[in-house]
Amino acid sequence: MPMIRRAAPVVAAVLALGALAGCTSNPVAARPVTVAPTAAASTPVPSPTTPPPTQTAADAKPVSIRCHTLVPTAVALALDAGLRTEKGWTPAAGTPSARLSDLNGTTCSWTTEAGDLLEVSVAKPSVTDSTALKNDLVLRSQSVPTFGGEAYFRVVDHVGQADVFRGRTWLFVRSNRFYEPGDASAIVASALKALGYGPTKTTAPTATPTPVPTGTPTVVAPG
Repeated sequence: MPMIRRAAPVVAAVLALGALAGCTSNPVAARPVTVAPTAAASTPVPSPTTPPPTQTAADAKPVSIRCHTLVPTAVALALDAGLRTEKGWTPAAGTPSARLSDLNGTTCSWTTEAGDLLEVSVAKPSVTDSTALKNDLVLRSQSVPTFGGEAYFRVVDHVGQADVFRGRTWLFVRSNRFYEPGDASAIVASALKALGYGPTKTTAPTATPTPVPTGTPTVVAPG
């Protein structure tokens, strides 16, 4: 029985502690978690699934121009100091430059030991074919008014490429150094100048000399 008397206060103390624990005043409610609305993902512009239009080589006008005339060495080196001309270069079948080569155009290539590249090609497809090319590029590329005429730019597999038209003349340039249209502007300008499409010089008008009025001659009467 002495053991029972000592245990009773212990049981009472435990019950009292339990009561105090269950009587916490002003319980803190859990803060509601606010989830920020998810921004709607931008829908990418679908690329055409059809291949580019095919040009008829027989209707094209051959273009022959030296590569160093099209892009002088200093202009190429300004893009990349390691660029060197690939003599006797022929674009691989199915590549963009090969399309201009098939039209009896001029195709040029510069490369570096590190694998950087610059390709510049020019051709003159028929009026019908050049119109079809322009219409197709509207869907595939970004229009670039700063190149003048009708021009387009896009990046394909980390290589920027520009298509520039002056009438039926088709200039095509591509390089892994072209990240945006401005990067290709010096090469495009050089090639257009070599092809005779450079900026037109404005001649200041010649001022017409103002005629000096002549007075009425004085007649001296004989004395």
